[in-house]
Amino acid sequence: MRRKPKSKVTFCSATTHILNVVFNLIVPNSMKIKSNASPDELSSPFYKLNEEFCSDFESFVAGKYGKVKGSYNAWSYLIFGKISNSTNWNLTYKKSTFTSTGNLLISSKKQSLLVLAEWETERKGTHNSEFIIRKKSRTDFLKKLLSKSLSELDISKKYIIEINNKKPKLIFKLTEILKSLFQSGEIYRIEHKNDKLKIEMRTEKHHFKIFDKLIIEI
Repeated sequence: MRRKPKSKVTFCSATTHILNVVFNLIVPNSMKIKSNASPDELSSPFYKLNEEFCSDFESFVAGKYGKVKGSYNAWSYLIFGKISNSTNWNLTYKKSTFTSTGNLLISSKKQSLLVLAEWETERKGTHNSEFIIRKKSRTDFLKKLLSKSLSELDISKKYIIEINNKKPKLIFKLTEILKSLFQSGEIYRIEHKNDKLKIEMRTEKHHFKIFDKLIIEI
């Protein structure tokens, strides 16, 4: 009985791999994050900036063997990433630009811009150390007089901590790692609740270096 040669399978697999590599090199914009721009947007400098932002995000997540999805155009992007480290992290970045004229090349005074970034992870068994760190509101002065659960953040008086129990070590670690984001005002809200930590920012930056430090030390 004749044996079937096994080299064919190996050859086919190797050929498929080479073809995939070549395809990714010669085909423009083979990103997993897809453009949904109209043809007249493709030459816009804002489109190029958003494309670069999404490409950098995709490369960063891919470098950590994560997964991405999302879309972008000249006006906006909405992208998601999932990274499996010692714990799973979900990342979201969103940008929306609204103008009264429908033209991006106008004064920024006539534009309305929404940018946000969210980093979220699960922390099982930490439900006894729930807290919220948020930007201070006008009514917090009175709330602090009536409630002991509210206090100012040590590194920035622009933020309030809501907590019923003793401050956990996590708060001190977060303020240490995210200090520059608190000082710049980019942190919008941090919530540690139901065994989940969610960090919400108002920023147009990735802050990859800070995120790298966060996933190592948290």
